[in-house]
Amino acid sequence: MKKTHIAMINVSAYGHINPTLAVVSELVKRGYEVTYPTTEEFMPAIRESGGTPFLYHSKLSQLDHVKIIEDVKMRDKNVPIMILEEAISTFSQLEQLYKDDLPDLILFDFMALAGKLFAAKHGIDSVQLSSSYAQNEHLSIISNFPNEVIKELASMLEVFSEKEGIAGLSVQELLGSEKLNIAFLPRAFQPKGDTFDERFLFVGPSIGKRSYHESLYIDGNNDHPVMLISLGTIFNPWSEFYKMCMEAFRDSRWQVIMSIGTKINPETLGEIPNNFTVRQQVPQIEILPYTELFITHGGMNSTMEALNYGVPMVVIPQMFEQEITARRVTELGLGQHFLPNEVNAQVLQKSVQQVSTDKQLKKRVYDMQQKIQEAGGAKKAAEEIEKFLN
Repeated sequence: MKKTHIAMINVSAYGHINPTLAVVSELVKRGYEVTYPTTEEFMPAIRESGGTPFLYHSKLSQLDHVKIIEDVKMRDKNVPIMILEEAISTFSQLEQLYKDDLPDLILFDFMALAGKLFAAKHGIDSVQLSSSYAQNEHLSIISNFPNEVIKELASMLEVFSEKEGIAGLSVQELLGSEKLNIAFLPRAFQPKGDTFDERFLFVGPSIGKRSYHESLYIDGNNDHPVMLISLGTIFNPWSEFYKMCMEAFRDSRWQVIMSIGTKINPETLGEIPNNFTVRQQVPQIEILPYTELFITHGGMNSTMEALNYGVPMVVIPQMFEQEITARRVTELGLGQHFLPNEVNAQVLQKSVQQVSTDKQLKKRVYDMQQKIQEAGGAKKAAEEIEKFLN
């Protein structure tokens, strides 16, 4: 008997792919065939999850990554246009990949609009996954777009829809919600969380086994508490920040593990203090269980992983979505945040001292950790997807 076929459509970025891997594993365990179009970089991780990777080519990967990063940081109006162009390019590849075996269900990341377009073209049910905040009429990304951007998106979408025979799909519908929408955060962390109806499921972080090129031994039993410092996988080439951290915590009580990203050579940072371990990449979910404080960029994955392990944060956001998360961490009393131009060694020292010694803050972090554990994670997501299918 042929297995039910689920296609997972995503954008090729760690922050979007990582939360889906444990869900894929859960669905495969339940007997579903899960296919997952992706770029070369992510094929091993998808295979390890139990999914079947299909190779596709991303237009975004051919562009100047430094320029894209700056465009996103500066909220350039071309970013939504680039996302729709990527979706249209990916759509044509999905048509080829699935021409002989259409999926029974499509799961798509909220930024992977090709998934929604493909489902609309072929009349396939779809579920939206949010690696960031869920959106409704009270909290909507489209409300931040200038009118000229919405008009250009509408024009592109009309031309595309006419060509593909997709009737009546507006920009608002394209960016809107589905019958089932799954967000990888607890409702308590979602801004305006009480305004989301039964179509929205908040499962908390979806954390599965992750492969790393190397492990990192952590001595969690000595007198030097562990501090993890990382600006994530994209917006991380900031040498001055890493030097500030070394100045702030050199010869301190902290055992510091600092991830600097692949675009910086550790040797260019000067003399590394004895209490620092500096790597281009670190096994974050292996380190967090031993960590007492996390200096982070506030990416949703990193924030949720920290809270999952009960770790308070000092957040230094690198782009606008991370600014929302940074403010949310402060609003909920789970840490402190600073914008990049507010940061220096003294600010870091003072903030870390305050956050790491605040017992009430730690209690709020543990309360959020409890809410995350109650949310259900990848198992709950797979269970609700299965119910939706049936």
